[in-house]
Amino acid sequence: MTRNIMLIAGEASGDRIAARAIRAVNALARERGILASVYGIAGDECAAEGVEYLHTAREMSVVGFVEVARRFRFFRNVLREMTELLDTRRPDVLLLVDYPGFNIRLAREAKKRGIRVVYYVSPQVWAWHASRIDVLREVVNEMLVVFPFEESLYHEHGLTNAHFVGHPLVERIEEERSAFRSRELFASAYGLDASREWLLVFSGSRREEVRRLLPVMANAAGLFAAKHYLQPILVESEAIEENRYDLSVGSDQSDRSTEIVRFRDAKATHELMSHAALGLLKSGTTTLEAALLGLPGIIVYKTHPVSFAIGKRVVKLQYIGLANIVLGQKLYPELLQHDVTVNKIVDELDEVWRRADSFRESLHGLADSLRGPAPGPSRRVAETLLAG
Repeated sequence: MTRNIMLIAGEASGDRIAARAIRAVNALARERGILASVYGIAGDECAAEGVEYLHTAREMSVVGFVEVARRFRFFRNVLREMTELLDTRRPDVLLLVDYPGFNIRLAREAKKRGIRVVYYVSPQVWAWHASRIDVLREVVNEMLVVFPFEESLYHEHGLTNAHFVGHPLVERIEEERSAFRSRELFASAYGLDASREWLLVFSGSRREEVRRLLPVMANAAGLFAAKHYLQPILVESEAIEENRYDLSVGSDQSDRSTEIVRFRDAKATHELMSHAALGLLKSGTTTLEAALLGLPGIIVYKTHPVSFAIGKRVVKLQYIGLANIVLGQKLYPELLQHDVTVNKIVDELDEVWRRADSFRESLHGLADSLRGPAPGPSRRVAETLLAG
């Protein structure tokens, strides 16, 4: 028997999460004597698990209302293409991973055609666009959520097929830890200076993020690292071409005192984070990764001024960093828009550096709160996709 699964994972973080789920699908399919065929929109990690992608997560990844509007024609054409694929290849199930603006529209089309829809990693309806819950209730067959509060929220609004399965980052990090090397061996493998503490710089996995954030982040990191004798390390996303980082890192060196080392190995990023002393983090999933790995730091966010103004009107959250949202406190200082300056970044890093030990203590117990029930999120997704 063949199970045809259409997958939409439109960003680098979604690609990583989906890849684990598809690996579990392939394993479970072999156990049950099923041939799983997975295709759609994904990235390199999903491709390594045998996913056939028609568009890449790199093509689809964009942040901000204005930025999306600029590429409206492209997204409209891709949506039309994916809708046609629902007819021509007729999947048994449509797996959607986050990426709500596009995925909810495609879910509607799948619903019209009687195609089963599984949504993994919920749209952040608790942050903005709560009206989407009504739509999701109509078009999603099963919602697999990664934060415990999401399950109760959906149940309160009548979406009773929402289930908390645990956060895949917890699952992934716990599996990876057993293979982590000592700091000295890791440093030797990647040419890093083990005699100094490491300051990690994460500027994003989208071109627009890197363009806006990296110049000021690199300069601030260089100054702070020189002040405290740290080694600054720029962690590059493999979802972005290396020359994008070349342009951004080299665009303004007026304030920099220390050369930044470049690191480009997605598989070893969590191991690097576990050995680092401090992180200068763009907002998003990276902040939760840092928190789960016990890495203190600060969060920066900067987008198009119009996108930011719209966001302030529609987003109903006290914090912007995912780690802070989950923790329910502003543990990671947040610098937004015009506050993203070299001096302010250095000042905030100084403050976190001073209280790094108590900072780490505040992160204890986070993984337990997000672990979820057995058999874990990836296996639960696989069981859901292959059911029936």
